[in-house]
Amino acid sequence: MGSEIHPQTIAVIGAGTMGAGIAQVAASHGCWVHLIDINLEVLQRGLGGIKKNLDRLVEKGKLSLADREAVTSRIEPSDAIRGIERSELVIEAVIEDLAIKQGIFRQLDTTTRSEAVLATNTSSLSVSKIAEVVRDPSRVVGMHFFNPAPLMPLVEVVAGRLSDRRAIDFAVGTAKAWGKTPVVAKDTPGFIVNRVARGYYLEALRLLGEGVAGVDEIDNIMRVHGGFKMGPFELMDLVGLDVNLAVSTSVWEQMNKHPRFTPHDIQKKLVVDGNLGRKSGRGFYLYAYKHPLPAYVVDRRSFQLSLLLGDAVRTFAERAGTGRAGITEQYIFSRIMSAILNEAGYAFCENVATREDIDVAMIKGTNYPKGPLAWAEEIGHRTVRGLLRRLNESAGDGRYEPAAALAEC
Repeated sequence: MGSEIHPQTIAVIGAGTMGAGIAQVAASHGCWVHLIDINLEVLQRGLGGIKKNLDRLVEKGKLSLADREAVTSRIEPSDAIRGIERSELVIEAVIEDLAIKQGIFRQLDTTTRSEAVLATNTSSLSVSKIAEVVRDPSRVVGMHFFNPAPLMPLVEVVAGRLSDRRAIDFAVGTAKAWGKTPVVAKDTPGFIVNRVARGYYLEALRLLGEGVAGVDEIDNIMRVHGGFKMGPFELMDLVGLDVNLAVSTSVWEQMNKHPRFTPHDIQKKLVVDGNLGRKSGRGFYLYAYKHPLPAYVVDRRSFQLSLLLGDAVRTFAERAGTGRAGITEQYIFSRIMSAILNEAGYAFCENVATREDIDVAMIKGTNYPKGPLAWAEEIGHRTVRGLLRRLNESAGDGRYEPAAALAEC
């Protein structure tokens, strides 16, 4: 049902990187788009970015001149929320600020027809809280696109506490009609991707803070032994350390400040100092040269694994196909991987999404080489659980407590 339903006319509120990208996707698939931003400079920049993207496709022979003109003609810019009475879907894509988003949804409540679906592109805020200001919150859902929206295939369709089936199906059908891969998630902190991915970033930061290895060493281990396209520090630099930290902080606060999600002081310090990654020229790496150089000097310290923890690490590494690596490499790989697999297990136990959707989301949304739940089964639940228990004994704060999903086998 959902795959057959999609809009002909939509509105996108916010013409920044995400909003402009969503508008381009919609217009490229035949939708008439009202692109709205109260800041005329942002609006013009967004339109310019869309034209530049389309010109690039023309140059590559992937789009004809006529089709480029057709796409741009379907986008109508405006600096006010008006003229959207015929829009079947409105997607809000402004900054991650609950008060600002709620203010926009109050306006949408009175400027759209009652059957229009209202969606928020929030990456970490509660869809249910955003919907509280709408008279009929059943028509509000999350549609979380990933950056850059024209290229990234995943859309997390988030069901708020009161979202009805019609609105969810409409969002799923729209994503499919626009060539995207939708997954349906419950309205919980971080949804699927931003929650499960915390382990990749935070465990790498902990290892760096403990002096186990440097940023380039950890990145290389995860690329070589994990098959990840980018290491955790490379990826944080690409996303932006400020953006990554904001999501970590939001998830941590919404998850009652559980130790699994505690933001790391190293990242906080870099953000305070203005070292935000690629966009500032410096983050964990320095980008002034052709090949980025590590910019964070590790305070390297020796470490020793207990006999039981060492055995658990080696068993995990062997089952994961990295048995020939040195013990330090195995330790780094095993800690980061077990954190990812465990969080996926927690998300499944808490009914955030189906097993299939969790795995699809991590492959399509973050380019993981395998879905984490399938990966855990491949390695063996007993092996993953055994490592987590030994790590938990060593940490002493409960952050490696195994998810119940890993005890099913």
